[in-house]
Amino acid sequence: MTREIETVREVRGQSKTGFQPAIGPSTVGLGEHLVSSGQLDAPAAFQRVRGEALRIVSRCRPFAGPNGRTTGLVVGYVQSGKTMSMTTVAALARDNGCRIVILLAGVVTNLLKQNATRFRDTLRAAAGGHEHWLIINSADGISRGSDAQTLRHAVDEWRDGTIPDDQQRTMFFAVLKHHVHLDWLVTLLRSTSLDGIPALILDDEADQAGLNVRPGKEDPSTTYATIDRIRASLPHHTYLQYTATPQAPLLISIDDMLSPDFAELVEPGAAYTGGSCFFSAERARTAVRHIPAADQFKAGEPPDTCPDSLVTALSAFMVGCAVARLRGKPRPRSMLVHPSGRKADQKAFFEWVDNILRRWSTTLGNPKDPDYHDTLEELKKGYDDLRRSDDALPPFADLQQPLMLSLRRVARYKVNSDDGGEVDWANAEEHILVGGDKLNRGYTVEGLTVTYMPRGAGGWNADTLQQRARFFGYKAAYLGLCRLYLHPEVATAYREYVVHERDIRRQLKEHAGKPLREWRRAFFLDKRMKPTRSNVLSDPLYRQDKAQEWFVQRYPHVDANAIKSNRDLVLSFMKQLEPKRDGSFHKHRVAEASLQRVLNDLLLEFRALRETAGWYAQLVTLSNLLEQEPDTRVLVLDMDGPRERAPDKSTGALTLHQGRSSSKRDGVYEGDKHMRSPSGVTLQLHTVTVKGTDTTCSGLALCIPAARREADIVVQAQRS
Repeated sequence: MTREIETVREVRGQSKTGFQPAIGPSTVGLGEHLVSSGQLDAPAAFQRVRGEALRIVSRCRPFAGPNGRTTGLVVGYVQSGKTMSMTTVAALARDNGCRIVILLAGVVTNLLKQNATRFRDTLRAAAGGHEHWLIINSADGISRGSDAQTLRHAVDEWRDGTIPDDQQRTMFFAVLKHHVHLDWLVTLLRSTSLDGIPALILDDEADQAGLNVRPGKEDPSTTYATIDRIRASLPHHTYLQYTATPQAPLLISIDDMLSPDFAELVEPGAAYTGGSCFFSAERARTAVRHIPAADQFKAGEPPDTCPDSLVTALSAFMVGCAVARLRGKPRPRSMLVHPSGRKADQKAFFEWVDNILRRWSTTLGNPKDPDYHDTLEELKKGYDDLRRSDDALPPFADLQQPLMLSLRRVARYKVNSDDGGEVDWANAEEHILVGGDKLNRGYTVEGLTVTYMPRGAGGWNADTLQQRARFFGYKAAYLGLCRLYLHPEVATAYREYVVHERDIRRQLKEHAGKPLREWRRAFFLDKRMKPTRSNVLSDPLYRQDKAQEWFVQRYPHVDANAIKSNRDLVLSFMKQLEPKRDGSFHKHRVAEASLQRVLNDLLLEFRALRETAGWYAQLVTLSNLLEQEPDTRVLVLDMDGPRERAPDKSTGALTLHQGRSSSKRDGVYEGDKHMRSPSGVTLQLHTVTVKGTDTTCSGLALCIPAARREADIVVQAQRS
């Protein structure tokens, strides 16, 4: 089949460079392969993936353009198919003249092998037997002199103008994100001149390992410094950071060489089940189980006896396996047991799992065993639980033969550094994996239906907790068989993370096409959680508690330009609104306006110097409220004044709010903080003269009731 090159115009937004990528043979072949191999169910599914890849590549440095570097961030969901996006971006980059693609594929060898194998098999199959890709994997050895020779020969071909573009070969390097492997790549890239050779770096799980854990220090961390040398070896390249947890890349200093210039979102397919599915109120009632206090333990101090909840989880899994055998899917099916990061704990749980399975298998294999009926009842509990979410379950009696077969054949694995073996998913239909941190980020557990995780929230790092969610993925077809047994505080953390994730993605979508330096680093995050590990951050974080209803400006008087622009803005706004004094709020003039109007005509342009972080928190809350309740109205009070205020001697701050007072003429005044709507948003506009000066300024006080605030907020006011 002849694959025509097609220029597409489905790129959302305008690329800063004006680069409009074309779809060529590599991308067309990839789409055909993904559909024919069953990785995608229809060509329309690839159109979505391709459309996202077009947007991403359009933001890259044009491959036919001059030297330079660009850094981008691509945000997906945990277990949502980011590898497919990266593969499509790589194919599209090749179609548009990219000569080198580098995949930084995780920090452990098993992930490198997993990802490198996926890329190699997919890209070569998509090439249809053509010599499109030269693939080198650092896991295959980093001491071969032939690799440098291969690169030099490829560069000679690229510089040879007689070879058509569609016959050129693209080099693909899969490299472990470890300084030894990265140093090997630096040496290799420096072995020949790459001036004018366009390259693309795909950093998988970009928030892990590569960031500088010594920000502000003269000697940066080793892996970060080596990545910097890789980038310096490529005069023309784009560095794409792929992750489902973008907190760290978004919050590092905007002057950091890994701070992204732009961000793009990738969406999952229709069958994806993530946090918003599992932790919705309806699904959580049937799918999520809290591990009771009696079964919780401190890491390194496992229980003396097998936890009852583990037995319950195993019964649900094994019954689900029997159901799947009758239905023929999912295949394979797996259970994940993640007790803690301690190997001793993993050993204890592995032995309990093994003993339970042996006992069940032995007992059910002998109907005359005195424990036979008790064992059936034990497993029937798992059946009864699954029936709550899957009303098409076969009768329990019909499951006994496939259940017996599953018990005999289920494969058990300890997955940690003591057990270097890889899981052979084709070797059995049922698998149980017991492990710790090796089963976190990037590790795919195929057909995962039941997760048992008594581990607590630990340091409450949002990105770390989310990356443990191996139970997310494409499970819509067998969602009724899925169960999550979690520590209660972890279940709470995942529920709160849904709000946090939705807010970040909403903001990045609204900011699409604009420089990321201009994006306000402010988003919802439960006050118990940290967005990421502190050792990669150089700028402080500000926290806004959901219960903190008032924001009262303290420094409306600190900058002449801000004073004038704010004053003009307020006067223009009030002229349009025409507030009236009706006695309902003492002497203050009253008006009402839509939240949309208040934001657009006043608040988004208002400057709150020295209080940027707190002000951003209010804007995030109001923007979210507008999205959730578009008809929201705001009570606007033009406060009686002007009032004279003296700056605080130590801080220089002004006190806008007047307290309680009384007079014979005016009666009792409860104070400014009582001048508010009981349940809605209130905006107070204060006119203040600074004592001892001729300065008159406008100050804002904003009240958003706790019931109208979705969550706590974290804000970072970066030094630019």
